Amino acid sequence: MSRLRLNIKGRVQGVGFRPFVFNLAKRLNLNGYVKNTSKGVVIEIEGGRTEEFVELLQTSPPPLSRIEEIQKEVLEDVGFSEFKILSSEDEGSFTHVSPDVSICEDCRRELMTPSDRRYLYPFINCTNCGPRYSITLRLPYDRPNTTMAPFRMCPRCNEEYHNPEDRRFHAQPNACPMCGPSLRLIVNSPGFDKFKNLSPLEAVIRILKNGGIVAIKGLGGFHIACNAEDRRAVVALRHRKGRGNKPFALMAPDIETIERYCYIEPEERRLLLSEQKPIVLLRKRSPLLPDEIAPQNRYLGFMLPYTPLHYLLFCHPIEEDRRNFSVLVMTSGNLSEEPIIHKDEDALKRLSHIVDAFLLHNREIFMRVDDSVVTSEFFIRRARGYVPEPVKLPTDTGEFLGVGADLKNTFTLTKEGYAIVSQHIGDMDNYETLQFFEEVLDNLSGLYRITPEAIGADLHPDYYSRRWADRQGLPVFYFQHHYAHVASVMAEHNLTEKVIGVVFDGTGYGTDGTIWGGEFIVADLEGFQRKGHLRCMPLPGGEASIREPWRTGLSLLRETFGENTEAWIEKLGITKRVPVERISKILKVIENPQLSPLSSGCGRLFDAVASLMGVKDINTFEAEAPMALEALVVEGVTSFYPFDIIEEEVFIVDYRPLITSLVEDLIKEEPLSSVATKFHNSVVEMVAEVTERLSESTGLKTVILSGGVFQNLYLIRRVVQRLKQRGYRVFYNRMLPPNDACISLGQVYLLAWRHS
Repeated sequence: MSRLRLNIKGRVQGVGFRPFVFNLAKRLNLNGYVKNTSKGVVIEIEGGRTEEFVELLQTSPPPLSRIEEIQKEVLEDVGFSEFKILSSEDEGSFTHVSPDVSICEDCRRELMTPSDRRYLYPFINCTNCGPRYSITLRLPYDRPNTTMAPFRMCPRCNEEYHNPEDRRFHAQPNACPMCGPSLRLIVNSPGFDKFKNLSPLEAVIRILKNGGIVAIKGLGGFHIACNAEDRRAVVALRHRKGRGNKPFALMAPDIETIERYCYIEPEERRLLLSEQKPIVLLRKRSPLLPDEIAPQNRYLGFMLPYTPLHYLLFCHPIEEDRRNFSVLVMTSGNLSEEPIIHKDEDALKRLSHIVDAFLLHNREIFMRVDDSVVTSEFFIRRARGYVPEPVKLPTDTGEFLGVGADLKNTFTLTKEGYAIVSQHIGDMDNYETLQFFEEVLDNLSGLYRITPEAIGADLHPDYYSRRWADRQGLPVFYFQHHYAHVASVMAEHNLTEKVIGVVFDGTGYGTDGTIWGGEFIVADLEGFQRKGHLRCMPLPGGEASIREPWRTGLSLLRETFGENTEAWIEKLGITKRVPVERISKILKVIENPQLSPLSSGCGRLFDAVASLMGVKDINTFEAEAPMALEALVVEGVTSFYPFDIIEEEVFIVDYRPLITSLVEDLIKEEPLSSVATKFHNSVVEMVAEVTERLSESTGLKTVILSGGVFQNLYLIRRVVQRLKQRGYRVFYNRMLPPNDACISLGQVYLLAWRHS
């Protein structure tokens, strides 16, 4: 006989951990107790098989859990008479909060079983699935601390909740049609009034089948949905939402349906079927769906249903069809560039001009969280299903806040050696996003009881995020944008040594006051040195050139051909797309340094090349031109355009030979696919060559890649392959996006290191 006390840290709340422990103890004839605390889970166990208990806990834990640490203490025998689940305790310390979990197979089977009491119930869940983060008000994770508190369980649900043998034992969102949340329909367009008398779900399916657009309240906010096979509905949605050409997300009932439209690699399949059910970017197979879903894009963003409500949209048996739809557009319920809407009253007010009906429910969303978007290599947007999963840092930390950048904003909080990165916040250039930032910060800092002692912010003096930080009355430490990018990768991979950092993005404020974005730096956690960059180009009109890549195209021609620029403009046919008077005006603006700030941004180089090729002259959303350029890339082309590397105080990558050769190919009417691929290959070679020279001068063999340009899958895969072939250790963002969403993690990692 022995008695042990176990303190367990990790993702051990909201994942069926206590029921698992209870049943394991019963199976091994052990007595004692298990309880949640705000530090994790505490177990006291007594009997003859305690060591076997610990081993099974480590080797076969609940599928949704993740044990990070078990502290074991041997105690005196006290003679427990049974094993119990005790009431939770709040000790004011750090513990993990589980992300929301998609519907499990058991619940999905019950959902579609006519004899089951939860048949067609859109809020079915159990210990292994359902809402977590989006409904959690405070810790410990118990029903009274969630937005399920108003729903008093009926006798049958209550019996399940307290039965150790039941799959819903201590499932906090447990409910049924008798006692749980319910749906409500509001028809917004008179043309669909005829469906009012149907059940809310049946009515919505009918509206969608008849070309309507519906706002659907889901897990972490509203979606706007329409039938993706109905081109008129897709075009109407794009027009009403004012979305430009930004791709729509898609939802399909099963992976077999998705395979009709896209190629699926093994890792992509794993992501689609995972418990997180993110949007996965997949290469288009054939143009079976309307082009307006993702114009000039080689990828479609698909996800599978992750709530019972979504599943019922496809499988509700209102007709003889096996499926109601093959594919639905399921885009975020917001106005352009604003946060996702999560409250009924806001949706009714702000989306009424977009949708024909609203499908609402009465379970409050406390933490609004958008869908995650991923590729097989990295995140594009990290949110539902992954947040607030923390990043474990290599050293213990105080309580700090990194406020990130202004585009793709996230913030990061630290406590007890963990970094908690917020869900995707958005672009901090409107009041609604700033409100969302403060809302999530209040929620997360309250949930984890974090009171920051200092703030990390971007060096840019005009960033809204920095201005907000400066108003908080706390010490603020400013970190250069691309240095924070590098630090974010170091934080993810627990790196502390000196590294070569390659950061390619569009815009970042440099220490010299100019615009950086094609950077080679040598860095550690103490500081960095800029060791190389792309040749700077003027941005005519500043920010306007980001929206209008034809401006940077002209700038690139001026940099390359000087006084002969106008002849090349004519040869390339730019005057057929842009009025001559506008071209003349911009050529004069380029000569004025006050109107055309210099930029080394690699994103701007992609913009300019896309315009010179006639692929894209206007960006209706961020990085539209580079995405259209990537869509042209083909396999099998290995050649690249020439470039020069000039050794001054730093290495300067001179792209002018590249542009000369590229333009000559365009004049010769070489296939655009070949031109685009050779350009991408040239960027790969630039990275490899400058890295080699830096390694020779520093002796460093560890390389960090970050920045939004590396969201290009063709580019990142070939850069990594090229560098590894040369013997480098290569790291890039895997837990966070490589775009500016990773900046806040880099800021707090640098801040925590300075205070360690």
